[in-house]
Amino acid sequence: MMNKKTAILKFFFLFLCSFTVFAEEDNIVNKTVNEAAAVTVAVEGKAVTGTETEAKKSAAATETEIETAKQAEESQSIIEQTLAAEADAKPSDPGNIAQEKVVKKAKAWIPSAVDYDWIQLTSNEWLKGEIKAMYQDSLEFDSDKLDLLDIDWEDVKILRSYRINSVNIDGYGATHGVLEVTDQVVRIANDYETQTFNRSSLISFAPGGEEESDLWSAKVTLSLDFKQGNTDQFDYTAKVNVKRRASRTRFILDYIGTISKTDGGGDRGLVETINNHRLSANFDYYKTRYFFYNPVFAELFRDPFLNIKLRTQLGTGLGYTLIDDGKTELSFSGGPAVVKTTFISVADGEKVGESTAALVLRTNYDTELTDTLDFIAKYNIQYGNDASGGYTHHVILTLENELTGKLDLDISLIWDRVSKPTLDADDNAPVPDDYRMTVGITYTY
Repeated sequence: MMNKKTAILKFFFLFLCSFTVFAEEDNIVNKTVNEAAAVTVAVEGKAVTGTETEAKKSAAATETEIETAKQAEESQSIIEQTLAAEADAKPSDPGNIAQEKVVKKAKAWIPSAVDYDWIQLTSNEWLKGEIKAMYQDSLEFDSDKLDLLDIDWEDVKILRSYRINSVNIDGYGATHGVLEVTDQVVRIANDYETQTFNRSSLISFAPGGEEESDLWSAKVTLSLDFKQGNTDQFDYTAKVNVKRRASRTRFILDYIGTISKTDGGGDRGLVETINNHRLSANFDYYKTRYFFYNPVFAELFRDPFLNIKLRTQLGTGLGYTLIDDGKTELSFSGGPAVVKTTFISVADGEKVGESTAALVLRTNYDTELTDTLDFIAKYNIQYGNDASGGYTHHVILTLENELTGKLDLDISLIWDRVSKPTLDADDNAPVPDDYRMTVGITYTY
C-alpha cells in the first residue's frame, strides 16, 4: 500500500515538472517569435522609410530640372522677342542698317543715328556730334561738349552717320550714301543700292549733299608783342590755314604775315623793319589712297626788305603720301611752274620785272608726339634763274600744344632764304636769310 502511494506521488511529481518545463519552453518560443516579429517589423519600417526618402529626393531633383529647363526656355523666348522687336523697329531704311554682331549674354547698345552722328572708340566709349571729315586716317569730329576733336582713325571702332556722305574707296572710286563703319566693313546705303567694302579700302569721306560748311575747317594763329618804355617795339604775326575736304579732293589755303616796327629814335617814331606776306593755295585730287594730282598750285609773296614788291607762282604737278599711319604723315609734291617777280627798285639798266620757268618741290610732315603735342614741318623749295632769285625756300617748323578743345599754343620757327637777292637802285643787296620765331595762340574752327 505504501509502495503504491509512493509510486503515485512520484508520477504526479514528474507530471508537474514536465508541465512546468513545457510551459517555460512555450514562453521562450513565444518570446523569441515576438522578438523576431518585432525585429522584422522594425526592419521593414526602416526599409519603407528609406524608400520614401529616396523617392522624395528623386522627385525634388526632377522638379529642379524641370524648373531650370522652364527658366532657360523663358530666357530664350525673351531674347527672341527682344530681337524680333528690334528688327521690327528697324525697317528696311538705308539710314538704319542692322547691327552685324549680337552678343550672346547681353546685346551691346548701339544708338540710332537720327539727328546726330555717332562714333564708338576702341575703349567702347560713345561720342555724339557731327562728322566734319575723315582724311589721311584722321577723323575730325565736332562735339557740343568736347568741341572739335581730331581723332586717329585707328581709335574709331564704330561710326554711324545720319547724313549723306561722299566716300572715296580705294580701287572703286567715289560713291555716296548713308555711312556705317564697323571694325571690319564699310556700308554705304542710298536710294538705289547698299554697297559693302572692307574697312581697309576706305580712303576718306565727308558729309555731302547738305551744307557746304560741313566740308570746311580753319585754324587761325595770332602772335602779338608790345614793348614800350626805353624801347618801343611792336611785332605782329598771323597764320591762317583753311581746308576744304571732300571724298577725293582737298583744297588748302595758307597765309602767313609778319609786321615789325621798332623805335627809330628822335622824332621818327616807330620804323618798320619787317613787312612780309605769303599766300599760297593748292588743289589736290586723290587718284588712290597715296597718289594724288596737283592740277593747280599758286603762291603770292611780298617782302620790300628783300626788294620784292610781288612774286607770283603758278604751277601744276603730282604728289605722293609716303607715310600715313594715323599718327604721322609725310607727303611730297611738286612740278613745273611759272614765276614772275616785280622788284621795288633795280640798278640802272636792269629790268623791274622778271619771269622764268621754275621747279617747285614741297614737303609736308606732321606727327603726333603725344596726345596733346604735335610737330609740323613744311619745306617749300623753288629753283629758278638767278634774275628771279635763284634757289629760294620757305621753312616753317611748328610745335602745337593743345590748351583746350579749340585753343592751342603755337611755337613756330620760320626761315626764308633767297640765294640771289636782286640789288636795289642804290646797289644794296638784301641779306639772303631771314629768321623769325613766334609764339601765339591758335583757334581751330
